[in-house]
Amino acid sequence: MFGRAAQQRKQIELLEARVRRLDGLVDRLAARGGVDEEELLELRGQAGSDIPEPCRSLVAEGRYIEAIKVYREFTGAGLKEAKDAIDRFRDRGI
Repeated sequence: MFGRAAQQRKQIELLEARVRRLDGLVDRLAARGGVDEEELLELRGQAGSDIPEPCRSLVAEGRYIEAIKVYREFTGAGLKEAKDAIDRFRDRGI
C-alpha cells in the first residue's frame, strides 16, 4: 500500500509541476499578445478554478488557514497540497 501511495504522490507532484510550467507559459504568451494583467486575471477566472467557493470567500477575508482546512475537507487533499493550492490561488489574485 505504501508503495502505491508514494507512486501516486509522485504522479501528483509531476502534474502540479506541469501545471506551474503551463501557467508560466500562459503568462509569457499573454505578455507577447498584449494581454494586460487585469484581462489575464479575468480570463483565468472564466476558465474555472479548482478552489471551492467557501475557500475563495475565506481567502478574500484573509483567513488563509481556515481556507486550507476547508479545502482539505472539500477535496480530501493533504496539508501540503491544500496549502499550495490556496497559496497559488491567493498569489494569482483570482
